[in-house]
Amino acid sequence: MEQIWQDREIRFDCSTNQINLRRGELLIDSLQNIEDTKGNPDEPGTMKITNLRIIWYCDTNPYINLSIGYGSIANHEVKVNYSGSSGNTQSLVLRCRFNNSKFEFIFSSSYKDSQRLNSTFQAVRRSYETTKMYRDLKMRGAIIQDRNLILLPQEKIVNKYSNIWNLSAEQGNVGTFITTNIRVVWFHNTSENFNASIPYIQIKSVKKKESKLGPALVIETFPQSGETSGYIMGFQSENLDMLVQEVMKLHKLHAANPIFGVETMLEDKSPKIEDVTIKRLEEDVEIVEPEYNEKNNSVMNYMTSYGAKEVNYS
Repeated sequence: MEQIWQDREIRFDCSTNQINLRRGELLIDSLQNIEDTKGNPDEPGTMKITNLRIIWYCDTNPYINLSIGYGSIANHEVKVNYSGSSGNTQSLVLRCRFNNSKFEFIFSSSYKDSQRLNSTFQAVRRSYETTKMYRDLKMRGAIIQDRNLILLPQEKIVNKYSNIWNLSAEQGNVGTFITTNIRVVWFHNTSENFNASIPYIQIKSVKKKESKLGPALVIETFPQSGETSGYIMGFQSENLDMLVQEVMKLHKLHAANPIFGVETMLEDKSPKIEDVTIKRLEEDVEIVEPEYNEKNNSVMNYMTSYGAKEVNYS
């Protein structure tokens, strides 16, 4: 598994290989005539919104480009900005942090295109922020309920093993080990909050290795894998070889076709006003006024005598 950097880093003037979509990265929308107002004013460009990042490149020189991972974006806003080529426009402002530095990017387009840009970006970023369990190592999370794993969308359990020892402490802790198509999970038998969720995306290596307590399944994660800067965990089992082979196989399968969890459904185009307008129908209706007669008058007098009141609905 190659380390995932696309959703976490900011890169300038990337090579073609870095700009191209990686495995599992999906193109959600592509917009033309987008200006990098702060970095490259008056230069028309193309913006690609994927499930991991924003890619922008200059149309006249594609080697002038940006890759902005959603994980680096601290906040964003939409405001009116002046563009030399388009005048007053709506702009998407991104404020980012990466490698202890702060960055601000302003992307401008025509008013019509800016609405599409802003709505698409906000929908994708919202999905990214709510699907971190697909991509981040999580320790002591709310992932277990009544000794059952709370499954993510698209997640399926492959196997569930009991009496698996976690060697994070010198004496070890016994618990349950679960493999799915997205991650491996371990939780303590008597304390469900003592757990670990390790997505295959963040696993650097899987191997069988000798430890102080004997042979173990050793899982090493990449740096920047969510809450930690790299983590090594060991597990022991009576069927250790089978467990090691299963995790290796699932890790390899996921590397070939990773699931990042970010999903956004966008309409191809806005409906035409003619398609959503309901035509007014002219109906031939004859209005007949009721005739007043003594029978109707006697009924009203009868209702009034028993306390019934006339209600005016006008």
